[in-house]
Amino acid sequence: MLSIIVCSRNKMLSTAFIDNIKNTVGVDYEIISIDNSANQYSIFSAYNTGFAKSKFPYVCFVHEDVLFHTQNWGEIVIQHLQSPGTGILGLAGGDLATRVPASWSTLMSCVNIIQSDRNRRKESKQIIHPENFKDSKRSVILLDGVLMCMTSELMKKIHFDEQFNGFHGYDFDISIQSTLAGYTNYVLYDIKLEHFSRGKTDDVYYRNLISVFKKWENSLPLIGKNVTEDQRSHIPDIEKKRLLKLVSKMARKGFSTKEIIAESTYFANIINDTEIIHKIKSRIFFIRLFNCPIYIFK
Repeated sequence: MLSIIVCSRNKMLSTAFIDNIKNTVGVDYEIISIDNSANQYSIFSAYNTGFAKSKFPYVCFVHEDVLFHTQNWGEIVIQHLQSPGTGILGLAGGDLATRVPASWSTLMSCVNIIQSDRNRRKESKQIIHPENFKDSKRSVILLDGVLMCMTSELMKKIHFDEQFNGFHGYDFDISIQSTLAGYTNYVLYDIKLEHFSRGKTDDVYYRNLISVFKKWENSLPLIGKNVTEDQRSHIPDIEKKRLLKLVSKMARKGFSTKEIIAESTYFANIINDTEIIHKIKSRIFFIRLFNCPIYIFK
């Protein structure tokens, strides 16, 4: 009943991953592993390729560096997906997609995950947000891609957009597609999953993020059902702060000053705040001076 699709860095999935699925999923399943050891796929194309090979009515796209702690989690996922209007299910996400490139945690972060790393350099930590949340799920707009589950029926209406390359932005893009198609995405709180990675936000990450938000600029912002009127009134201020944060991130990641100014000007015009442009050059200079002087003349 459940097709589990993985884009793998290895020719074969680890025995530990396969055994964990077998011992916890609790429903009929298939694992479709797309061998990306030669880096011939983007995650967009790998996931589309995996879906084309799937045979079950429910699909889960999942990273290979995870460990499920919940018994019969597949049955739980299927029960949630059978609720009318359900879009994509995940374990981390947020209530707002702004008009400027920003993370899913921009307004309210919704998280239910055990965060670890393979080298055990940091202690494992169970993260639940909002704290003491008691319901089994919470609606969101954007989802993190560590786990994304949906019906095959929905997946036939949306897709991972192969105009993008690499391994970033796929989760934001397809979350927005689901929302605009009239579905509601959710973060689940009745499944425990451990993730052995803390993510990587390099220059490629920000370039893909920028491209995704440009793609959907005419449909943004998208605001979740749980956002209050007071929070809505502060969204323009949030967007200004997030644009300045984007400038800071790009400066630290080695983008050229010309590219930073071009992209920030683009989004400043979208949010009708051209005054912010005058702050950008000095912001780039001081960030590089005190944080990454190797890029100061870039």
